[in-house]
Amino acid sequence: MMVELFLARRYLRPRRSVVSFITFSSLLGVTLGVAVLLIVLAVMTGFTDLMKEKIIETQSHFQVRAPGNYAIGNYSPVIRAIEQLGASAAPVIRNPVLVQYGRGRLDARCLVIGVRSQDLVSRLKLKSALRDGAIDLEGRGAIIGEPMARRMGLRVGDKFVLHSANRLAELVKFSDDGQVEINRSGSAFLPLELTVKGIYSLGKYDFDSTVMFLDIDDAAELFKLPWSSATSIFGWGRDAFDQKALIAALRKKLPGYRVTTWEEDNKQLLGVLNVEKRMMFFLLIFIVLVAAFSIANTLITSVYQKTREIGLLKALGATDAAITWIFLLQGMLIGALGSISGVALGSAVIALRNHILRLVSQWTGAELFPKEFYYFNELPAHIVPQDVAFIVISSIVLCTLGALLPAWRAARLQPAQALRYE
Repeated sequence: MMVELFLARRYLRPRRSVVSFITFSSLLGVTLGVAVLLIVLAVMTGFTDLMKEKIIETQSHFQVRAPGNYAIGNYSPVIRAIEQLGASAAPVIRNPVLVQYGRGRLDARCLVIGVRSQDLVSRLKLKSALRDGAIDLEGRGAIIGEPMARRMGLRVGDKFVLHSANRLAELVKFSDDGQVEINRSGSAFLPLELTVKGIYSLGKYDFDSTVMFLDIDDAAELFKLPWSSATSIFGWGRDAFDQKALIAALRKKLPGYRVTTWEEDNKQLLGVLNVEKRMMFFLLIFIVLVAAFSIANTLITSVYQKTREIGLLKALGATDAAITWIFLLQGMLIGALGSISGVALGSAVIALRNHILRLVSQWTGAELFPKEFYYFNELPAHIVPQDVAFIVISSIVLCTLGALLPAWRAARLQPAQALRYE
């Protein structure tokens, strides 16, 4: 095998010929294919990992809800049951609202999360995400996201008004014949006036641009809910990725409630991300496959150029298997060298990805990674060793298979005919 490897390396040495140029282009094709595969899979993995991280930061490990999505009248027993199992919990009132700000302008893209002030610091960890103001919900205070503050032109100390959908619905009623009438018998209500006490940014654009935090009692008043009630209970276990035993015990302990994990609540989104990653690998592997065909063409040309050498080797006693291995090892070496250089190139691009994006954006004047669409401020990436190993092995196998036909053609050459070849 050492002789075959020596000859395979010798045939790959660059010479001033067409074969050398084709060999170099084949090596470059493998390099670019591996680099593109590594970059795309790393970005998809980073996007998925960061999405999971932000989901856990902005939600919880699991949620407890009443059947039919009704409010939980008294959340204290539910919290005690969660804490008895070694987890922690926080009551939450979560509902969409209509925001009135400025000179009567309205914004319906907002969601209120009513929570206790201590839970914002200890559970939701909002203190590290605070950009201005303080964690203070007293005196009808509110903490809003940075994109929301820019959209509405609000700063710390400014006031705005919230209208709840269920309160607005009380202003009208439907008659027996389906006609809409003004509910003159309904009692009038005042909207909730709040003061901006803080501005936060968790780095997840869709959350930051829609969610504001209120005191849970102010939220209960806004949505006409009794005090000590909640629409759901946020819960946190020891490990967000390993809580099957905790959820099973909790469902057994709270049979009248619906317990869902963050993975179940975001099942569709996480499924789409996994499918996209697999599809991107399936599509981009064709780049390496094209490089493998280039290797086949290169080696076929090499076989015809080295016909006399092959005949001489066989005349000196080289077996068909030895000739086959020479050209298979050529394809394998091209795949290995291309994979190594591709991993190096891909790793460098991943390390400089955000700098490259900013430079291209400056040159073209277009934002390549708009956070309004992708939800994050920067392009995430995470290189997984298993993905790198799979890419490298797949590339080497494809390049070796690409050399199979030329190797078979070389092994079939007869010594006498090969030595007479011109």
